[in-house]
Order: sequence, then C-alpha cells, then structure tokens
Amino acid sequence: MNAMLQRRNEDLQKLQEKLPGSVPYDNLRPINVPARCDGKTLLECVTSVYPQVSQSQWQVWFSEGHILFGGDRADPAAIVRGGQQFQHLFPDTTEPEVDATVQVLAEEQEFIVVYKPAPLPVHPCGRFNLNTLTSLLATVYPQEDLRLVHRLDANTTGVMVLARTRSVATDLRQQFESNLVQKQYLVRCIGHPPDQQFTCDERIAKETVKGGTRELRHDGQESRTRFLVLGQLADGTAVLHAFPETGRTNQIRLHLWGRGTPVLGDPTYLVDGERVANQTLTLADPPMCLHAQRLSFRHPHTEQLVHFEASEPVWMSESALSSWS
Repeated sequence: MNAMLQRRNEDLQKLQEKLPGSVPYDNLRPINVPARCDGKTLLECVTSVYPQVSQSQWQVWFSEGHILFGGDRADPAAIVRGGQQFQHLFPDTTEPEVDATVQVLAEEQEFIVVYKPAPLPVHPCGRFNLNTLTSLLATVYPQEDLRLVHRLDANTTGVMVLARTRSVATDLRQQFESNLVQKQYLVRCIGHPPDQQFTCDERIAKETVKGGTRELRHDGQESRTRFLVLGQLADGTAVLHAFPETGRTNQIRLHLWGRGTPVLGDPTYLVDGERVANQTLTLADPPMCLHAQRLSFRHPHTEQLVHFEASEPVWMSESALSSWS
C-alpha cells in the first residue's frame, strides 16, 4: 500500500472513533422543486414530492420555522418554480450508528475503489446524512468532489468505484448503464436452490411501492441475474455466486426472494413471499448476507479491462460454512 493510500485509510479509521453524524448538529436537507410542481404552492409541492409525509406534518414544520428559503422562514402559500431549492431544518439531529470501517482499496488519477461496510448508506437519505459513505469519504478527500457512478444498498457490503472527475463519471456511468461492467456477488440464501446453475429474468418495477420496496412485475424493467450454487449448508442455507447482468435496485434480493429462497438476514424481502418496509439494519442486527465481491470495467484512460476485489465477508468465515453438503 502506498503512503497516500495508507494515510487515507488511517484518516478513515480515526472517524470510527467519533462518527460525525453521532454528535448532535443542525441538519439542513435540500428540498428541490421539480418542473412538474412549477406554479404550485410550496405546501402542494412538498406533499406531492414526499407523499409518505402527511400534509399536517408539513404544516407543523412550517409553523415551527423549519422550512427555509435563503436562510429565512418559508411561506407554505408561496408559489414555487421548477429548479428552486428550499431547505428543511432538522435541529439537534443525531443519526443512527453505522459501520464506518470504510477502506480505500485503490486510488488512481481517474477514480478510487473502496470497500463499503454495512450497515452504511451510500449517500444522504432518510435518517442518514453525515453517517454515509459519501460524507465519510469527503472528509479524507476534502479538495475533491467524488462522484457516484453506481450504488449498493445500505445493508450490502463490498467493492464500489467512485469517479474523481466529471468526464470519468460520465464514462463509468455509461458502462454501468450499458451493462458492460462485470459484477460478481457472494450471497447466502435461505433454502437450497434445486439447480446448481440458474438464471432469473423476472422484470422489476421501476417505481417503489409502500414502504420503499420494489416488486417483480411483468410490465417492469428488464432484469437478469445468473446464479451459481457454491455449496449447501446443514442449517438449510446455501452460498452462491450471483452475476447481475442488469443493475436494477434490489435486483439480486428480489430474484432470490421470487424463487422462495430470500437472502439470509434481509430485513425486507422475507420467507414465504412476505415483504415489509425497507429499513437499514442496526449494528446489533445479524448481517444481510449479500456482498459485492468483484468489479471489472474498462479503464477510462487506458481502456484496458481492470478488476477490483473485496475480501470475503465475515459471514463466509463462520464455523457453519465448514459443513458443505
């Protein structure tokens, strides 16, 4: 490991001692006005953009002065224009604890490759703002605007690449969107799949349903995942390699869930076809056994195929895995 990479990882390790989001602070979150809300009142806009929040709750926030525009209290009756940005103040915020054992695996002029632990959201969302991958990386890359080109679920561990320039971000995003990136996951599922090799191509709905979950739907987006069973365990679980050929949200989890063999530890897509609201695990919860193990893509500068790999997850070294059948 070169000196720069070692220093980055030492700085990341220091953050684990006192997570930035675990110290109370005033959290300002953006409210972006979409074009479809042009000409509506601000109250109509926010209730449309955030349908999961009741209008009465928004009225409370307005009355408390927690909805701002340019630093001043915003008027819920104000007419908004597409492209405007308001702010939502959450005073004295303390975020949930996360696993912050982020590690920079590789650093090149065009991009960086990192290991993302779990639970850890990739970017600010819901209850998380500072305790996220992008916020943690921003503290050790203070002069850079690292750009996401793909994502992992908060509860998924593994390897990720982030671009260091706008042009590289465009290149890498196009590779992901064109399904040119080769991805290999390790997954442990509940149940024993009947075939050693199989492919799932059930379509996945683009829109979320209640609770922020996705569903398999015949009119959804084309989705395809190849699976290879590595071994069956005496406890009724199995370990597989998953090779997603498309990149839909929750794709591997949904494809296994649809076959009646959901991912072990998945808090959302459960056994017997049950599905509950999407949620980020706590540090005390058993892990969701889904790990982005390997990533291969065309280098934006050299155009050579490059490969990056994360170490095996903790759940692959458990004593239970010694009982292959």
